[in-house]
Amino acid sequence: MTNRPSVLLVDDDSDALVSLARALSVQSLNATIEASSSLSKAKELIRDNRPAVAVVDLSFDVAKGVEGGFELLAFIRGEVPECRAIVLTGHGSVEYGVRSLDMGASNFLEKPANIPHLSALIRDGLAQADLFRRYESLKTGQEEDDLESFLVGTSEYASRLREQIRYLAATGQSVLITGETGTGKGVCAAALHRLSSATGKFVRYQPGLGGADLIGSELFGHVKGAFTGAEADRTGIVESAVGGTLFLDEMDELPSSVQVALLGLLQDHAYRRLGDSVERKAHFRLIAATNADIEQALNEKKIRADFFHRIAHERIDLLPLREHSSDVKDLALHFVEQSSAKDGVNVYGIENGALSTLSRYSWPGNVRELQAVVEGACFRAQHRRAAEIGVQDLRIGMQTAPARNEELSFREQVEQFKSKLVQDALERNSGNQAQAAKELQLDRSSFRRILQR
Repeated sequence: MTNRPSVLLVDDDSDALVSLARALSVQSLNATIEASSSLSKAKELIRDNRPAVAVVDLSFDVAKGVEGGFELLAFIRGEVPECRAIVLTGHGSVEYGVRSLDMGASNFLEKPANIPHLSALIRDGLAQADLFRRYESLKTGQEEDDLESFLVGTSEYASRLREQIRYLAATGQSVLITGETGTGKGVCAAALHRLSSATGKFVRYQPGLGGADLIGSELFGHVKGAFTGAEADRTGIVESAVGGTLFLDEMDELPSSVQVALLGLLQDHAYRRLGDSVERKAHFRLIAATNADIEQALNEKKIRADFFHRIAHERIDLLPLREHSSDVKDLALHFVEQSSAKDGVNVYGIENGALSTLSRYSWPGNVRELQAVVEGACFRAQHRRAAEIGVQDLRIGMQTAPARNEELSFREQVEQFKSKLVQDALERNSGNQAQAAKELQLDRSSFRRILQR
């Protein structure tokens, strides 16, 4: 059995379950997809498999109606607190949405779900579950204390970044992390917490699509009756971060009024739950992150200037992977080792030709894209019983040519184009080399020669 994370789908409509599972199976989630159409079976799967993400139809239980969905949300929160629950429903009621969030759901979507949007939420949930597992393993001493095992690379940039993190971890100051999507903002935030003296939790929060009241409720909590749909008192995320670190991802998505409330909390270390007159104390470290252009966000008032200046005492600017491409090899080999340990694949290296292909690519999705490509390649290499990843195992830039072609000779560009033609043919023929060679009108020996370059 591997440690591959699982995504649980819960819906009483078996046809809808099959359709959703099929749609998600081609979204490169790198997770096992499980399904259940009954409350008892769903609870059994949750208890036994501890899914990282659960996608729940609120009305899946015919006998209990929406109450069955709320019962399952409560069960998830109690049994697997790190599991991110995404609620799907045909009832687009604000009351149901607020109650779902009160019961621990991270998102509330109307059916039918937009698959790309749902997939993005699932990926985010998988990433958050992975951060939770990392933190738990750090608490129990299961990971090395060596920062090099957490932030990989031998470039001058990687060395500087590690030194900056070591320094900032000891200060306890608020930190702003900027960088494109996939550059490792969450990893840096976790490293800052890990190396600090904080005794509390590392708590990650990413604003959803709700309004100021809903986001304020998620952060600060609320009391019963604070607004329509607030049927019970709710503890906020801020309270969970006391004594630890609050990682505020995509901070530019926070409504202005919530930024004001957070600013007051950072200055006075005090806050109130929505609808409550009782002042509560909260001491924690704030790490904020954004992939937005800071100057533009300030000009457009997406980020308040006073809030920005308060949180940006210290700043880490992460470079896109294309600007420290010398680290690609080390990162790729690290992800092979990680996949071997996490997923139980028997792949232990990368062939030189594949390393060259990885190094030439521009990586618009940055380190996260590289990790996904390498992990997928590990499974393909294992499927063909290879100990190393080859060019034929890579699925990168299918719509984007590798970068920096001007640095390649004519012959190298021709060979690169041949490799892409062969990769595309293999993809269309589900990895069957004989069929792919026939489609390209190549004999088997010529086909294999291109694969092995």
